[in-house]
Amino acid sequence: MNQPAASPAQMRLEALRTRAARASRQFGIMAADGELFLTSGEGEGFARVICICGEAPVDDRELFLHIAEDHFWLIERYARLAERYRQALAEIERLSPKPKPEKVRNFAAECAMKCKDDHLFRKFLHECHGADPSDLERLKTRVRSILGVQSMAELNTDENARKRWLSLRAEFDRWRKRK
Repeated sequence: MNQPAASPAQMRLEALRTRAARASRQFGIMAADGELFLTSGEGEGFARVICICGEAPVDDRELFLHIAEDHFWLIERYARLAERYRQALAEIERLSPKPKPEKVRNFAAECAMKCKDDHLFRKFLHECHGADPSDLERLKTRVRSILGVQSMAELNTDENARKRWLSLRAEFDRWRKRK
């Protein structure tokens, strides 16, 4: 099954997830020489990741010192929310009434019945299209000729043939209203 191309937002989110999966989750804060450092790792194996200068505004320091922790928290919350959304969609789908299959119209049968049983239709074909109404087979042959089909079954499979049949039927309805 072909998946639609990922949107720029989806690609960015995937990049965020990938970076989060690869990064350490062990972060700390350390002060030295009037500066603050965001560190990763534990104990003696920690590494300075971000250096925050002493003159940096307090709000900016707070943002960057907690950015890793906030990043992981947001990724987790997004994953939980996405799962709840999928579950809600599944529940909506489960509870939604299933659409009834559309009744397929049998235009070939409709045409055949009009030719056989509808005396006004036979009269219309005689007056407007020169069909012989006295013989059913000749009448059907003439209708197939008018519709440009080899078989009435094409009315159910060929959109253009179906349109020609609907046009002929509409012509008959207009003729009948004039009578």
